[in-house]
Amino acid sequence: MDTLTHGLAGAVLAWALPAERKPADRTLHRAEIWTGFATAMFPDADVLLSPFSPEFYITQHRGLSHSFFLLPLWALLLGGAAYGLLCLRKTPPPRLAFARLSLVSGIGVLSHILLDWITSWGTMFFSPLSWERYSLDWVFIIDFVFSGLLILGLIGSFWIARRSVPRGRLGARATLLASSLYVMLCASRHGVAMQAGVSLLPVAGSTRAAIPQPLSPNRWLVLGDDGVNITAYFLDLGKRGLDPHPSPTQEGLESVAASARGIEFLVRRLEGVYRSVADAQPRVIPKADGPLALRTLLNGRQGIFGRFARFPAARETRDPDGITHVLLRDARFGYLSPAIDPFTYSVSYDPAGKLLSAGFPSQRWAQNGAMTGTAVAR
Repeated sequence: MDTLTHGLAGAVLAWALPAERKPADRTLHRAEIWTGFATAMFPDADVLLSPFSPEFYITQHRGLSHSFFLLPLWALLLGGAAYGLLCLRKTPPPRLAFARLSLVSGIGVLSHILLDWITSWGTMFFSPLSWERYSLDWVFIIDFVFSGLLILGLIGSFWIARRSVPRGRLGARATLLASSLYVMLCASRHGVAMQAGVSLLPVAGSTRAAIPQPLSPNRWLVLGDDGVNITAYFLDLGKRGLDPHPSPTQEGLESVAASARGIEFLVRRLEGVYRSVADAQPRVIPKADGPLALRTLLNGRQGIFGRFARFPAARETRDPDGITHVLLRDARFGYLSPAIDPFTYSVSYDPAGKLLSAGFPSQRWAQNGAMTGTAVAR
C-alpha cells in the first residue's frame, strides 16, 4: 500500500478509538489523530536507506520495520516521541496520555503491516526470526477506491466533529467499516480469480497466483508456473463473453512498452489487455530461453533476486562481440521492458560464459549509468 494511504488509515483508526470516560480532551484527541497518521507511515521509513543499495530495498524493505516481534518496541518509542511533543505545550499533558499515544502508535504500525500484507509484494512480519515473505494478493498497491473511502471518511468526520466530537468518532468508525467491506470485496474477487486460474491452468503441480491490477477489483493477472513456462492471463472478471477490443500481441506490447510512452499505451489499451474468462488469451513466458538464462535463473533463486521473486523468468540476448546479457524478471511486476520494471536484474557473460557483471540496470538504481557489479548468488 502507498505510504500516504497508510497514514490516512492510521488517522481513521486513531479517531475511531473509544474516548476516555471523562469528557474528551480535544488536545489529546488531535494528538492521537496526528500520531496515528504519522506512525502508520513509519514502517516505510526503511526505504530511506534504499538509494544507497538496491539490494537493501529488495532484502530489507518490509522487514524489521514491519515486524510483529518489534511492534511493541515501535509502539513505545513512537508513543514516547508523541508524548514528548505533547509535553512541549504550555498546558501539561492529560493523565494517561503516554499510554493512549503508545496504544495509537502500536495500532498505527499494526495497520501498516496488515495493509501491506494484503498486497502482492510480500511482508516479512516474522523478521528477524524468519525472512519469509507473506502476501494475500488482494489489493493493488495503489488503490484509488480504498484511498478515496479514507479521504472522504476523514473529511466527513472532520465536518461532523465541528459540532460533536463523539459523532465524529462514529463517522470514523463508519469509514473503517466501509473500507473493510471494500477489502473483503477485493478478497472475494481474488478467490474468483484463483478459481479461474485453476480452470485456465490445469497442469497438476503448477504454482498459481492471482495478482491484483490497477483501477478495478475485477482486474487480475493470473499466473501459473509449471517449472518450464510461466503462463499469464490478464482477466477482467466483470466482462462476459467475447471481447470486441483487439488484444495486443506480446510483440506489440514489448515494443511499445520499451518506448517512453509505454505506460500511457498500457493505460489506454486496458480494455483490450484484460479479457473475460471465456475470452482469456494466454501469454507464455519461457522461464529460461537459453543455457546462460537457465544458469542465471538457477543462481538467482539462491541469491538476492530470489529473496522476493515468486515467478522468476530469464531472457538472454547476445551482442555481435559475443557478450551475452541475461535479464531476470519477476512476472508479477511486469516482464515487458526494464523501462517499466525497476526490479529487473541484469547479468552479463563473456563469450566463454564467465560472469562479467550483475546488478539492477533500472534508472531507479543506476548511478552514472553503471551497474552495481553484485554477484547473482550469495
